[in-house]
Amino acid sequence: MHGRHVFPLAAAAVVVLLGVPGCHSGGGSCAAGALCDCNGGSDCYQGCADGDGCDLSCHNMVHCGGVCGNGCALQCHDVNDCSSSCGDNCIIDCHNTVSCGAFCGANCQYSCQSVDRCGVRAGPGSFISCTSVTTCVVECLGTCQVSCNDTNPCDVTCPNGASPISCANGLLACGTC
Repeated sequence: MHGRHVFPLAAAAVVVLLGVPGCHSGGGSCAAGALCDCNGGSDCYQGCADGDGCDLSCHNMVHCGGVCGNGCALQCHDVNDCSSSCGDNCIIDCHNTVSCGAFCGANCQYSCQSVDRCGVRAGPGSFISCTSVTTCVVECLGTCQVSCNDTNPCDVTCPNGASPISCANGLLACGTC
């Protein structure tokens, strides 16, 4: 049941990302290792030309998003809607927005702070943090840990419909604490 809430938000994010022209600093898509920053204006959707290792940033706009392969950093703040799609070993930070949606692979570090709605589908070994979020919905595709602070509700779905466990440190986990 909870997975249905994450998928529409995150799926819409990816559809929008794939269907809108890119915005970037410099000519062409963002290159690995260089900061690619979008700010001001209405819409910005970034992609990583090299596929992996990009550093994408988007802020002070209406709609922002980024698509990247493995080992990327994506930051989004002070926008209405932020969407991300990233492979393994990514660090995604979304704060001070109305909504954040993301697909990320294994070992994802996803932070959602001061947001109305946050939806994340994350691979195994991921750590998701929701702080000061009205609604946080997380679907873990393997083992993961979720930190929810000042969040109501905080819905976590584990693989095969299993319920998350409550850890002594206040985290919710799919798998072990």
